[in-house]
Parts: sequence; C-alpha cells; structure tokens
Amino acid sequence: MYISGWGNNLVVKSNTIYPKNIYEIIGIIRDYKSKGILVRGMGRSYGDVALNENIISLKYYKKILKLDEKNGCLECSSNVTISEINDLIISKGWFLNVTPGSKFVSVGGAIANDVHGKNHHRDGSFSDYLEEFDIIKDNGEVVSCSNKTNSELFHATCGGLGLTGVIINVKIKLLKINSKNIDVKIVKTNNFEQTIQKFKDLKDYKYLVAWTDTLSKKNNGRSIIFCGEHSNDGDLNYKKQKSFKIPSLLGFFLLNLICIRLFNLFYYLFHKDNQKMKKDINNFFYPLDTINNWNKLYGKDGFTQVQLLIKKNKDNKDLLVEIINYFRKKGFYSYLTTLKEYGEGNKNLLSFGEKGLSITLDIALGNNFSDVYKEFEKKFSNEYIKIYLAKDSFMSKNFFKKSYSNFNNFNELQKKVNPNSTFKSKLSKRLGL
Repeated sequence: MYISGWGNNLVVKSNTIYPKNIYEIIGIIRDYKSKGILVRGMGRSYGDVALNENIISLKYYKKILKLDEKNGCLECSSNVTISEINDLIISKGWFLNVTPGSKFVSVGGAIANDVHGKNHHRDGSFSDYLEEFDIIKDNGEVVSCSNKTNSELFHATCGGLGLTGVIINVKIKLLKINSKNIDVKIVKTNNFEQTIQKFKDLKDYKYLVAWTDTLSKKNNGRSIIFCGEHSNDGDLNYKKQKSFKIPSLLGFFLLNLICIRLFNLFYYLFHKDNQKMKKDINNFFYPLDTINNWNKLYGKDGFTQVQLLIKKNKDNKDLLVEIINYFRKKGFYSYLTTLKEYGEGNKNLLSFGEKGLSITLDIALGNNFSDVYKEFEKKFSNEYIKIYLAKDSFMSKNFFKKSYSNFNNFNELQKKVNPNSTFKSKLSKRLGL
C-alpha cells in the first residue's frame, strides 16, 4: 500500500503489518531488525516522520481505555485516539492537561512527537502529564518508563519520533473540569508588534493562540488573539463533533491570493475587540477536524506546515517579518498562520517546546520549494530558529543538529536502546538519527 504524511507532499510504498498482541509485535521487531521498521499511528504528522518502507500498525491491537474517576488517571493503549479519550472523559468532568490541534491523533503519536497545544506558555507539553508507559525495545524486552523509572529512556521516547521502540500502554494524569465549554475573549491587534506585546499582557490566560493575517499589504501581522479558560457553568453534556467532506477541487477555486485575502479581511472584521463568547471544547481546540479532508484542498503537490520557534534571545518582531517576507518574495504564501507563546522546555531530548514565540505557516507546495527552503536555511540562523519535527519535510541534517542541542545525546542513547537501528523513518534517515 501507499502512505503519505498529512501534507501529501511525499508518497511511500509501504509494507504494513497488523499485529494483534504483544507477542506478534515482538516477533515483527525480531524479523525486521536488518530491514528497519516503524510504528505509525493515525498518519496526522505532516511530513515524513511516520513514513517508512515497513510499517507496524496497531489498528487491530486490543484497545484499552480505563478511567479512574476518583484520582483523574487514564489508562489506555497507545492506539487510542484523543477523540476516543474525549468521548469517555469530558462528560465525567475530566480533560487532558495538554491537547494538540487535532483530536484524530493517537496517544502513541502524541508521545512520540511530544505534542503541545494552546497552553504551552503555562502548562508545557503532553509528556509532562504522563504517569508512565510501557515500551517494547529493540531486543523485544518490555519495560516501564516514567520520570523516576528508566528515566533516560522516558526522556528519549517522549519526542523521540518512534525511534526508541513500540509504546503499548500508557497512564496519563488528567485535568478536572466543570464544563464542556471554554470561556473565550477576543483581542484584536493591527500588526506583529502589537500582537507580541499583547501575548505578554495576556500571559495569565490558560489558553492563548493568535490567528494572524500574513497576506495583508498594509497590516501585515494583524491578529485575532483567542484567550481561553475552562468555564464553570456546570455543562458537561458533551457531544461528538460532526464532520463532513468537501470536494477536493474546491481548493483550486479557493486557495488563491485573492480569495484568501478576502477571507482574511472578512474574518478579521467579523470579530470584535474584547468580544466574549463560549465555545465548546471541539470548536475551540479542533476547528479543522470538522472538515475531515481539508488537507486535500491543496492539490496534487500537497502542502507543508512550517512551524518554527523563535527562541527567547532574539528580537521576535523583526525576525517574524523577515521570515514571512522571505517566503512571500519567493512566491510562497501562508494561507493559514497561527502564533503561540511558549514557556520553558522539559528534559526530553528532542522536544520542540522551549521559551520563545512560535509561528506556523501553511504553504501550498510548488516545484521549487525545496530550493527555496535550502536558501531559507542559509539566510536564517539556526541559533535562533527551531523547526518542529512532526511537521517537517525539508530540514537539512546540519540545520537540525545545530538547532536541537541534544542531538548527540539522543544518538548516544539510541546506540543503547536501538543498537541495530531497527526503528527507522524517512525523517530519521534524512536527519541522521
């Protein structure tokens, strides 16, 4: 079968294997030591992080989903999705401490990419709330990992891109909530400078994210900041989110500069400064999940989502403008752009999150984008910029090594836990992991 990342920018012919239990997984690991293999979850990573010629799918592995309502602890298998977790826990007054922007992500994938959400500035990453997990190593051994037990392997696996073994069972600490709703405040800005200042002013909000217009000629960087807190209205009547498909050809008519500029203008004008509203959890955290094929709108060449972190020791505003203007001058525009503030990082060797400002650019691909990206790396210093691996398709090994300071530490640990290089991906080969 053929598989691709969510960005549809690379297709790989893959031999996919479907084990049903631990013993079959161990047998597969043994059989593919010389060839290399990788666990793939729901395929929501944008680039090549979950691509390989040989794939383990846990689709038919028995799902475990147990909630300790008293202590707020969830036990589940790694093939359970965020959506399935939400369906169980929200109506009972619990929520994940950190959730990504799509609920169609497996728990194993969330750990492997150490996903983050709209609250990194306050609450960190997904892995910061893991009690423990079980993982099958290169030699077939099943071990339990936590901050205290096998901590070295724990911090390599969280954000470790599936390269340290097969995660099977997980325990997660949950957040107590009193409502399915989020109280939202709207704050509007006219440019990047105002947006960055407002992030500082609004840092006490639990959730903070900005939709940003990078296509406006006069007001580049004007933004709508969504500030969120869990409501206390007692409404726990959670319902599953309905989704629908739209014709892929619609992207041909909508994804052009004229249409997107008009949409951005109306979207900006539609929202009122200091406006307050309630949004349910689905609408606030997972707005794009209502369109289950939105990634197809970008056409046959697909798209890339460049999420980069501008580290705290750099002038954010000037660098943001430089980066956006660089891609614009090359003819590559971001049709959807978001900004988020990040807090202190964790101990995980390859995690993305650390103190700074993150911008995410959705860019439709053309024939020469790889050349444009190479030039981008030469122009912008990796001393100040860090690219999120879960969404990357183009970063060079050299840029990666310099921007991820624990690169060598991770590779040294790999020699211990994955000595045969059994667990591989297209990304790991590209970046020298």
